[in-house]
Amino acid sequence: MKKQHRWGMTIALAVTAFAAIAAAFAADFEQKKLNPPDLHKHPVYSQVVTVSGEKTLIFVAGQVDRGLEYQMRSDSCRHADWRGQYIGTMENVERALTAGGATWNDVVFIRKFVTDMAAYLAMTGSEESKLPQYFKEWAAPPSTLIQVVALSEPCQLLEIDVVAVVPAA
Repeated sequence: MKKQHRWGMTIALAVTAFAAIAAAFAADFEQKKLNPPDLHKHPVYSQVVTVSGEKTLIFVAGQVDRGLEYQMRSDSCRHADWRGQYIGTMENVERALTAGGATWNDVVFIRKFVTDMAAYLAMTGSEESKLPQYFKEWAAPPSTLIQVVALSEPCQLLEIDVVAVVPAA
């Protein structure tokens, strides 16, 4: 019985400590969820979340090559090729960054999910692809590149999400 009581007390203290930390952060930060009008409105999640305090953190949901006409589970990619999907996806990431008050130069982390690593690396490493440069003022931020079995729609070849930081407004 005493052991159960100690665990109960430990859990109660942990929950109380977590609540105190959460309350402290809630006092210092404001969270805002955005769905930019030039990106499709997803029925389940926000496309952009900003967390403001001394700095504003901007979390951009994973973006793919889709337009405003997107219907969930409709397999509606704008482009069938890697280059077209990469550019369309990066344009959507840029729209989301703009809605959150950021630019590519404010991005501190980028994560790319691809369905075929070899095809992605061939596209990004070839001179013929001539991909637009998005990070103009400084080198690209730290990133993670992950190969996945599939994305949410069969036509999607890649998905990209980012985190950015800007000065508080």
